[in-house]
Amino acid sequence: MTKQMSPVKRILMLLTVLLALGLFAAPGFAAQIYVCTGCTTPPGGDPNIIDPTSINVGFAGNQSAVTPLLIIVGVPNAGLAPTISLHGVISPAGAGAYYGLNSATSGGLTGVSEGSLTSANTGHNDAYTVAGLSGGDNSENWSNWSGFDSAHGVAVGTSFALYAYAIDVALHTGSGSNSPINIDFSNIATGSFVIGYNCAVAGPSCIGGNVGSTPFTNAGSTAVPEPGTFPLFAAGLVGVGALFGTRLFNRGRRETV
Repeated sequence: MTKQMSPVKRILMLLTVLLALGLFAAPGFAAQIYVCTGCTTPPGGDPNIIDPTSINVGFAGNQSAVTPLLIIVGVPNAGLAPTISLHGVISPAGAGAYYGLNSATSGGLTGVSEGSLTSANTGHNDAYTVAGLSGGDNSENWSNWSGFDSAHGVAVGTSFALYAYAIDVALHTGSGSNSPINIDFSNIATGSFVIGYNCAVAGPSCIGGNVGSTPFTNAGSTAVPEPGTFPLFAAGLVGVGALFGTRLFNRGRRETV
């Protein structure tokens, strides 16, 4: 009597054949783009406090992408777009609604509005989705951005205005690496977030394992040090002053005795 194969075994055998033929593939992992100051690997600052006059944007691990690299800036209080500056041999990419952006980039150094991230997006959309980009890291959301800014004394208002910039660079690591690149921003508001997005293949949109994006843990933030830092520093100065004054007073007493 011939023993019949169970349905589960049949499915497993079919998947094995499809994988061997290249007809089925497990989804890949999206590449991570980090944003920081003075680093060449992801610091994981959750997010990274950046100096707007010197910002590094790079790939984590061995990755490659096509041009352009998109930079998305979220400005609190629906603020105005900052101006980007590029260094070395890189230049702005031509105007275009790359990878599905809501609006075409400027083709220059000026950011173009791609929408607003608000509390209404909580649990549904992230900055990438709001801007029209697929597959971006969903940790770049209202809760994380507004929560971090509020903890650092930044008045967020009701929304973050999202601005896109396209850079004509095919970011890659490994042999002949050009990662990280260096950029800077002028007139960028305190509490703004800077994140990146690109794709491993050319096309009007990007999905799945081809996406390169920035998680909140390695986003760039222009927030100032936490409010508690300054009172502690001031208290320290007062303490030093009091100690120094006491010593002078005691010294004066000894000299007049």
